[in-house]
Amino acid sequence: MRIVRTRHLAAAIVAGSLVAMSGTTALAANAAESLALRRAVMQSIGAHFGATVAAIKSGDTKQIQAAAKQAMAINTLSKGILIVSPKGSGSEVGKSTASPKIWQDWAGFQKAAATLTAESAKLVAALKSGDAKAAMAQFAATGKVACGGCHGTFRVKKK
Repeated sequence: MRIVRTRHLAAAIVAGSLVAMSGTTALAANAAESLALRRAVMQSIGAHFGATVAAIKSGDTKQIQAAAKQAMAINTLSKGILIVSPKGSGSEVGKSTASPKIWQDWAGFQKAAATLTAESAKLVAALKSGDAKAAMAQFAATGKVACGGCHGTFRVKKK
């Protein structure tokens, strides 16, 4: 299984703290700090997804079950997405792939973040089963419904 880098672990710790501080309205002092936090959270989610799919593809029941911890990290990080995307932090356009649509359709973005939380919880359960087929099916569903649903609407396409 691919090892998640230290900065991704740090992002997970930060996100856990963010979830605990969810009542806080101003997390970052400026748009640049918001961008750095948001980027760390999203990169960490990507790294955890990479480790998860590697475990599933291994076909090894123990690795698949161990990858549930990766999915738990995704779930925790998903709860911090709204916190690292505060209103007014979109001024870094051109430096970020976050679309201005995030702040124009905040309710839609909240729904997309909630979908990632729900789908990643299902992924945890599928991985804990150790069943590679069920885990891959839920991994694919999470990628399509949660990641793809948000990226399709709220992410500027990379050139």
